[in-house]
Parts: sequence; structure tokens; C-alpha cells
Amino acid sequence: MRARRLVLAGRLVLAGVLALAACGASTVAPSRPVPLPAAHQVVLDTTPKERRRMLPPEVYLRAYLGWFGGLAPIDVQNRARPKGLFDAWDDYLSALGLPDYKLDLPRQGQTNTLMLATLGRLGEALCVRAAEHDLHARTPLAQRVVFAFDPVPAPSLDDFRTRFDVLHTTFLGYPLRLAPADRVAKFYALYGDVAARHRAKNPLSPDETAWAAVCTALVQHPEAELY
Repeated sequence: MRARRLVLAGRLVLAGVLALAACGASTVAPSRPVPLPAAHQVVLDTTPKERRRMLPPEVYLRAYLGWFGGLAPIDVQNRARPKGLFDAWDDYLSALGLPDYKLDLPRQGQTNTLMLATLGRLGEALCVRAAEHDLHARTPLAQRVVFAFDPVPAPSLDDFRTRFDVLHTTFLGYPLRLAPADRVAKFYALYGDVAARHRAKNPLSPDETAWAAVCTALVQHPEAELY
């Protein structure tokens, strides 16, 4: 009985070997060897790098004063201070990162939130003053500093686009047609929101206040730092 089991096991092993041999006869022939692609070496730059730093405050101040008619710093103080838009340069110089040798304060080497907020406050004051001069006072078009267009009350999107293009080119250095497609819609929404919230004339009208807000947003736009 045991011998018979061994014979059956041997036959099963033989059948398996024959089956494998039959399968092997139908295998796909190996393909022609192909050389491996050249290895791409990535070079790691390990040289020390400096941290990203903001431009010196003097660059921003020169740009601000140039955008708004080439004003001297004392002119900004004299024009904005009676309106409550600005105090005095002595109150802002240290916040802007400039050194104060009277108090032995060094120049700030890194950007901080106070510095950015102070620059934004200065831009807001200049935009409001420009709106008062150009729009509220109905200054002739050739004598306007920033808003070199004829405003219309409650402008449509197309009306806003043509006038916004003037400010966009002034502050960002390139025409609106080269800007991202959604930029007009975003600033138009800002215009509408500000105009809706400022119904009283104090002293600017709602539309004049809205244009001042658009101006302020462009002055503080990240791309304004590139030009």
C-alpha cells in the first residue's frame, strides 16, 4: 500500500514537471537589451544664503512721495496734519525702521508688522489727500496728481475698468490688460463695499472715499514693491 502511494506521488511530480515544461515552451522571447537613460544629477547648492529682507524704508518713502506729486517730506506733514491724517515724521521714523541717532536707536534690519502697518498708514493718508485734491476739489484734469480721470457716480464695471487702469498703471507699473483676469472684479467689489458703507460726506463723498480705498489697496499691493 505504501509503495503504491509512492508511485502515485511520483507520477504527480512528473506530471507537474511536464506541465511546467509545456508552459515554458510558450513563454515570450526576451526583448533586445536597451541602454538605460542617462542619470540626471541634481546639484545641491549648499552655499550660505541671506534671509529675504525688505527694501530700505527710504526706497518706499521715495516711491510714495514720487507717486503723489514729488512731494517733500515736510509737505506731506503740512498738508495731512491739519486733516488728522498724519501727525509728524518724528512719530513714524522709528516705526519705519529708520535710525534715530538722538535716541541712539539703530536701523532695523528685519521687516516687522509695525513697519508694514506704518507704511500702510502713510499710503492711506496720501491716498485720502490725493482724493481731496483731485476729486473733491474738482481740480482740472491736467493738474491732478493721482486720479487723472473723470469719475462717474456709482460706476458700472466697464466704467470702473477704464478708470482703474489709470491707477493700476501708476502704482504697479503695467497696464491692466496684463494683470490676472480676476483683479478687476476684486477691486470693483472693494469699491462697491466701501461706497456702500460711507453714505455721509465726511468730507469725501461715498464714491470719492471708494476711490481712495482702491488707491490705498494698490499702494500696499505686493507688486508695488517691484517698481
